[in-house]
Amino acid sequence: MLIARELELAALRIAVRDSAAGRARTIFVEGAVGCGKTELLEALAVLSCEAGAIVLRATGIPSEESVPLGLVRQLVHSDALPAETKTWLERLLDEEEGTTSPGLPDGTAQGSGARMQKFWAALRTVARDRLVVIGVDDLQHADSTSLQYLLHIAGRSRSSRLLMVFTEALYYRQQDTAYRTELLRQPNFRRIRLECLGPDAVARFLAQHQPRLPVGEETTEEFYAVTHGNPLLLRALLEERGTVTGTSGDCVDPAPGETFAHAVLTCLDRSGPTAAKVAEGLAVLGAATTLDLLGRLCRLPRTSAALGLRALHAAGVVDACHFQHPAVSSQVLDGMDPEHRQQLHRRAATLLYADGAPASAVAPHLLALERIDEPWVVAVLCDAAEEALADDEDGVAVACLELAHRVCDEPDRRIEIKVRTSVILRRNHPAAAETAAEELLAAVRAGRTPARYTTAIADLFLAHRRLEEAHEILVGGTHAEDAVMPSGAGGSGRAVGSGVHAGPAVAAPERGTATALMNSIVERRYPWADSRMTGIPPQSREVRALPARPGGEPPAGRVSQPWRLLLGPWRGDFVTAAEEMLQRSALTDATMEPITSAIKCLLFSGETKRARHWCDVLLRNTARRGAGGWHAMFAGLRAEVALAEGNPEEAERCIDAGLSRITEHKRSVLACGLIAVQVMAQTAMGKYEAGARKLNEPALQAVYASAYGLTYLRARGHYNLATNSLDAALDDFMAVGRTAQRWGLDQPVWVPWRSDLAEALLGTGEYEEAERLLLEQISRLDDANPRIHGISLRLLAEASAPGERLGLLTRAVAQLRLSGDRLELARALCDLGETHKRLGDPAQAAMASRRAWELARECGAEPLCARIRLAHGDDDWGTRPEKTLVDTREAKLSDSEKRVAALAACGYTNRDISSQLYITVSTVEQHLTRVYRKLKIGGRQQLPIDLQFDLPETA
Repeated sequence: MLIARELELAALRIAVRDSAAGRARTIFVEGAVGCGKTELLEALAVLSCEAGAIVLRATGIPSEESVPLGLVRQLVHSDALPAETKTWLERLLDEEEGTTSPGLPDGTAQGSGARMQKFWAALRTVARDRLVVIGVDDLQHADSTSLQYLLHIAGRSRSSRLLMVFTEALYYRQQDTAYRTELLRQPNFRRIRLECLGPDAVARFLAQHQPRLPVGEETTEEFYAVTHGNPLLLRALLEERGTVTGTSGDCVDPAPGETFAHAVLTCLDRSGPTAAKVAEGLAVLGAATTLDLLGRLCRLPRTSAALGLRALHAAGVVDACHFQHPAVSSQVLDGMDPEHRQQLHRRAATLLYADGAPASAVAPHLLALERIDEPWVVAVLCDAAEEALADDEDGVAVACLELAHRVCDEPDRRIEIKVRTSVILRRNHPAAAETAAEELLAAVRAGRTPARYTTAIADLFLAHRRLEEAHEILVGGTHAEDAVMPSGAGGSGRAVGSGVHAGPAVAAPERGTATALMNSIVERRYPWADSRMTGIPPQSREVRALPARPGGEPPAGRVSQPWRLLLGPWRGDFVTAAEEMLQRSALTDATMEPITSAIKCLLFSGETKRARHWCDVLLRNTARRGAGGWHAMFAGLRAEVALAEGNPEEAERCIDAGLSRITEHKRSVLACGLIAVQVMAQTAMGKYEAGARKLNEPALQAVYASAYGLTYLRARGHYNLATNSLDAALDDFMAVGRTAQRWGLDQPVWVPWRSDLAEALLGTGEYEEAERLLLEQISRLDDANPRIHGISLRLLAEASAPGERLGLLTRAVAQLRLSGDRLELARALCDLGETHKRLGDPAQAAMASRRAWELARECGAEPLCARIRLAHGDDDWGTRPEKTLVDTREAKLSDSEKRVAALAACGYTNRDISSQLYITVSTVEQHLTRVYRKLKIGGRQQLPIDLQFDLPETA
């Protein structure tokens, strides 16, 4: 059934009626390819047969355009003709073909005109009794002799019972139009133009071909937008998508596929040679297409290019100067001869450059070429890369720079391009970025790099935290691979724990002999930096005594925030500087390092909430921009924040999300660093098998020359410590300490290797050495580092005499509560409970242990939960019904009540709270009574854990 062709069908019915009455008609049906011309001719045949007519059919075929009388023979071979007439006409055509000279145009042989008259006379004889209908489809492919026959018949059939209907594709023949002119001269001639279907007709079309599916207005608009109402394209699209429905019953999104693409190519092929050339030009030029440029590219006159566009537009394939759908352009390009496609791209690049087009318009054509020797190519590609980066198309930018590097013959410019390529690759391909940097390092070692590029190349390695290579480039000296590698970097290893491999043992760090690698880098890379930023205090065998209160003043002239180098010239309020940096800086290649440094500054200064906020902001930013490498970097920072807050479950999730964004999971130091943080989290949660699998995967050699190597060794050390492989843990922690000292990064807040090593030493019973290391670490801390201070105090309590432990653990709990690290607080409370138990105070022990267990359970730290249950012989803690959570916000506690309740929730006695807050014991009791009443609880053991984190300062 034809859709929206009622007027055309009515015209054909009138023509059949008039022709049957002896008033011959000639109908010329023209329309774009796929618009239903053949279907209309089929409908005419049905109408004619119903009227008792003799229907003679023929179809023009491109391969028979040079075959004389090919079209007329199709008409004669019809079984509808009387046998005698058919035989006579075939004999006549054989004579015509036999007398035609091959050297002359078709139909110029002697006697041709006479034979045409005889042919018409035979047809007229048949038409005396019955209507004769001649239907010719695709007349544009008719041979010239057949056209002469048809024109002869049309000119002599005015008063006969004859109907001639021809169909032709619009704009197919641009030059040979004489036959159309001759037809137009006939008084009984009529032209019918078939257009593509409108939106309403498309809805009817969809309803007819999918009668069981309700078709909504939105679906109709989508199908119309893709096909422009071309019935051939509509059928192809329905064939792909029409049988699938969405949840609402409407047709699903009509995304074009292979069937649709083939239908489009059919339209292009049948629209004529000019239209085909124009389609190739459109596919090559893309968004840069203009009519003038298209004509010059295809080497067509402007009028011919315009007619080709009109043909494609009539078929619904293009809109203005662009294809309706990108898939069409891809199919056209794929169908082109490769050499011809290269020629068009080369011509397009030259024309666009000459016209002053943007580099982003020229670059795609250069990328499609294997080679182009023009002096302007490198500059255009580099400019195009920067334009692509402005739209976050780093893949295009890298492709442009890689091609520029290949075609450039200037050594210095090649180095500059390679540096820029490495920087951009960090966005999505950190492993490839490292490979590019390593190629530049090889050039530095070979002496092929000018001195002015030294800093830029060193920055590449600093961005990957590969300090050994950065130092080598800036300062010179031993190659990174020749430097002493930490444990596990190479050589034969031994199995530790659950099959984790460790390298040979490493000697303990040498105190006071650090080579200050980082100082050398700072002096050359950041000449404006204050010398105190990474200064290492002079050390001696006499360790500074424990301060009178947790977090004493640091030694004069020393600052412990080396991560703030990129925040600008030194300023005292570096946390404020970090916030300002994050607020005013857009994330780009140039600001990536300052931004990550600012977050590190917030993290290591104890501002974990602010660090978490900015990590989340930047994770959303990088996810939206599709920058997987950057996303992985910020996911790692977010995981570090989660660990600092005592949330290993969230840390593991963050690392999984980060690793999923980069394809090279095991081929970059960044990936190794992320895996190290994940192992730390898994160890805290007791997922030892998962941690072992990660650690048993071979690590890159380069990771041990990077800051990520310190994290990796610490993670492996903690895994070995948790699985009771104490010797291996000692090896790892000592390797961390030695490397930190050698690099000049021996700051506890960044690399707390002393507390790590001390914990391993406590396991081996070396209490004096553990105590010395912890006192040394505490002496290096200031008030801005409560977390490391609290960890150090907790371990120091274990190394100290029983009588000193309670005070140390109480101070550790206070520091860790301020830091916000719930897991470390749980560990301190666990130790505090055990200490109370040894001192004969079961009530305090039970309360502290209960708090520790609740916190450990919230953190997912199953090993700590198991230890608490085992120590107190209460195996059903984890199986009891959960208590109803208390909302402290609805209770509207006063500030005084919050301070008292927070300390009580931490395990402090009423007397301890009295001395901490300088109030009487009676006042403490009164506050607690009001707190219990407002919270509707029975006592201090039911105080919510969250009270411990409500106030920044309570003790």
